[in-house]
Amino acid sequence: YKNEFSQVILNLVSNAKDVLVSKEKKDANIKLHSYKEGSDIKIEVSDNGGGIPEDVLEHIFEPYFTTKEEGQGTGIGLYMSKMIIEENMGGSLTVNNGKEGAVFTIALPLKQESEAVESAAG
Repeated sequence: YKNEFSQVILNLVSNAKDVLVSKEKKDANIKLHSYKEGSDIKIEVSDNGGGIPEDVLEHIFEPYFTTKEEGQGTGIGLYMSKMIIEENMGGSLTVNNGKEGAVFTIALPLKQESEAVESAAG
């Protein structure tokens, strides 16, 4: 799911950019951070846009939910991103507010070495 995964990352970065541009942040910053935690690889996409209001946070992954102006967003991007990560890749996509802004976290299970060998062997 290489292409789908790329689309998820692009969507998260694009949403962060949109927030930073709309808030006219002078010190705009988007960070991507990856690390291993237990048997997962985690990828965080964070920004310094001030975070997501609590009433929005609980609906952010719902289909057709958008905070963008009419005609600017379909509300399908985060929903589809979550479906790609969870249904196609067996991982999870979550969001929380960090110190400076939103933090989206993708967690993907690492294949065990024996599973990878079996996969490669067919």
